[in-house]
Amino acid sequence: MCEKALTFRQKLGSARPNLAKRQAKNARKRAIAIELRALRDSRGLSQTEVARIAGTTQSMIARLEALTGPVPRLESIERYVEACGGHMALHISRDGFKR
Repeated sequence: MCEKALTFRQKLGSARPNLAKRQAKNARKRAIAIELRALRDSRGLSQTEVARIAGTTQSMIARLEALTGPVPRLESIERYVEACGGHMALHISRDGFKR
């Protein structure tokens, strides 16, 4: 019988579950940061311009766009998106929900 070979991530997740949890959180942060940066770039704005419009600092904008670090608060994301003239939607689904 041939068993399916585990990927490196699967092996790492088994050996270090806390690391796997942190990587999942970082994946969420990375996805948010990439979308924010893409929005800003599409509008031709600098971090300084977004900060001025949003009423915050350029360093805060840089932290929102950073690929690692804490996941930003929803309110911070909203201010950034509004400053860039974008639209944000939150989608909540019960698909796959099991009790």
